[in-house]
Amino acid sequence: MPDQPKPRLAGPTRPLGAPEIPQFHLPAAKPEGKAVYAPRLYGAANILFADKKKGVNETRTVTVLVPIEAGARTIDWDTAKPTDLPAAKLLADPAVKASYLPLPAAAMQINTFTRWAKQFDRWLARTQRVTATEGTEPIQIAPKRGGVTVELVAIVWELVPG
Repeated sequence: MPDQPKPRLAGPTRPLGAPEIPQFHLPAAKPEGKAVYAPRLYGAANILFADKKKGVNETRTVTVLVPIEAGARTIDWDTAKPTDLPAAKLLADPAVKASYLPLPAAAMQINTFTRWAKQFDRWLARTQRVTATEGTEPIQIAPKRGGVTVELVAIVWELVPG
């Protein structure tokens, strides 16, 4: 008989990981009906785009959220959704009392988490561009070498309908 996936049961307290892994809560209003906290990976970075010849000198702040799926060992940063929430607005404590979905074992290990943070840096360097013009043609400018500064990668808890 094939293994059946185990249900993702919510627990009353936040799952703890390695103390070096930052954890926060997203601001949330009290929901209508039942809600639970779901784990997400939050990434915030500043990116410098500079090219003197093309007249580009721009800094961009990028903040994104990625769901952490049950049993996840890897994170696909290509599925990241932009968020307007700066790192300074993340909460240390939950705004609303609710249960927590499980945190995958990999997300509690510092080695895995560190790998995810490095992948975030590389993903930004690979995907972020600004558009400039060269003559009449638009061109894409990549971040300046060493121009990606990761501010924070953390596990955040988002209140979702339960």
